[in-house]
Amino acid sequence: MGEVIVTEDVPIESDRVVVWTARGDTYEASHDGTTWTVIDVPVGTHALVASSSAREILAEEFFSVRESAGDDPVIGFVTSFDDASRPSTLAWLKDLRCTVVQVYDWMEDYAYPLAPSRYYHDPLGRPIDRVALSTLIKGLRTMGAVAQAYAPVLAASDVFAADHPEWRLFRNDGAPESLGDLLQIMDPGSAGWQRHWVAHYGQAADALGFNGFHLDTYGYPRAALRNDGGNARVEDGYTSFVRAVRTARPHDVLSFNQVNGVPRGFSTPATPSFPYVEVWSPNELWRHIEGLLARSAGAQSGRGEVLALYPPVWSGERGEALRTCVLSEAVATMLGSSVLMWGDDDGVLRHPYYVDHEHLSGSEREEALTWHRFALRCRDLFSYGLDTSWYELSDENAGVTVTSQVPSHPEPISGSLFVRVRRDEDLVTVAVLDLTGSADGSWTAGTRAGRCATADVTILVAPSGSWRGEIAVLGRDGGRFASEEPAWAPMREGIGLRWSLPLGRGWAILRLRRDAS
Repeated sequence: MGEVIVTEDVPIESDRVVVWTARGDTYEASHDGTTWTVIDVPVGTHALVASSSAREILAEEFFSVRESAGDDPVIGFVTSFDDASRPSTLAWLKDLRCTVVQVYDWMEDYAYPLAPSRYYHDPLGRPIDRVALSTLIKGLRTMGAVAQAYAPVLAASDVFAADHPEWRLFRNDGAPESLGDLLQIMDPGSAGWQRHWVAHYGQAADALGFNGFHLDTYGYPRAALRNDGGNARVEDGYTSFVRAVRTARPHDVLSFNQVNGVPRGFSTPATPSFPYVEVWSPNELWRHIEGLLARSAGAQSGRGEVLALYPPVWSGERGEALRTCVLSEAVATMLGSSVLMWGDDDGVLRHPYYVDHEHLSGSEREEALTWHRFALRCRDLFSYGLDTSWYELSDENAGVTVTSQVPSHPEPISGSLFVRVRRDEDLVTVAVLDLTGSADGSWTAGTRAGRCATADVTILVAPSGSWRGEIAVLGRDGGRFASEEPAWAPMREGIGLRWSLPLGRGWAILRLRRDAS
């Protein structure tokens, strides 16, 4: 529980400021004539609503309260460091309400990242102004976000690797491990490499102002040899590498890239940190994501996993490309995770080389932001209670039924409604996402607008207490929840409560709360 002091985003004519949680709890702000203050705000992502005496909503913004920096992040990326793009880049990241921003490909050399001069080139020859980079990092931290340095764990130049053969890895045919002709791969378990890496990346972070590292890997090597011919235990090497970084940098926010879930069930760095999975083939369908998250997280599931997605859809029709992107974030949200996809200067990722991203038009930006903010409003609902979707939804003994002109499923399948159910004693959440415009249920292909107008949701609830149903619909009334009275409907175990959810824009959520009184 914390105190929130609000000095921005509150119009001067406001006479009431309220914080709304995803569960529907409210926290009233007090005003001392200068600032608004809210106390005892719980951990989570919340909406702050300012209104006038006529109860007209004047402004609404989202913010996060976390026990540690980096917990369950709203993450973005940045790769443009020039003075001209900085204002619009920071504006987009602020509109997204990013709490962590990954700064990509900022180093001069993989093994010696800090450039000694102001002007230099990154490893792929892109010109960088160190002063402009530092100014951007300062801007990220001023807006309250963690500035996380992209930091490859294994990478070194040809020259550096040749000078340090005792620190590098080799294939089983004796050739050096490499990433094509771009870089050479070092042994993460080598104590010498660890000391070198920690010293030089730590120096760069202190000089430039970073307060976090994204520890990048490549999903391999799988069967590497050390320089002495012995088998390299790469997963053990990752563990000791992460431990060395955390020991040297105890306060920096860390993430470690489990590429496609490799290593399986890898332990996330000690707090402050968050789990991170880069998604690749064969996990090309939305329905693959739930299993990928389970394999990647192991016993640590539910810690706010980030999925790095690069939808390769922008060579086709732009409206279909954008819908694939926003649906991908919606699917991830309903599975209790988040995505790294939005960032830079009104950008969205389409390629693992982040410099090669797509720039959104003004209308595309607004559409993406509408979906993103709906996700922010509702994301906490998918961390409460138990996910009962697979054994409760529409089976013979169903406690929840969803009916429409198309089938519904507890996994995101093309041509259907994707439905998730979460329950605790006092809250039931049913989320419905229209995927009828998708031909194959994939985040790698364009998606048309859905064709389902409404879906009827019927819920069997415990008899004690009274229940209040509230519906949030994407694009309606700012996506805010509004109370709606249910109808009665017969179910196998008695009488259920039924609501009709509009699906015009493609996403709606029913929140059913019990009033203990």
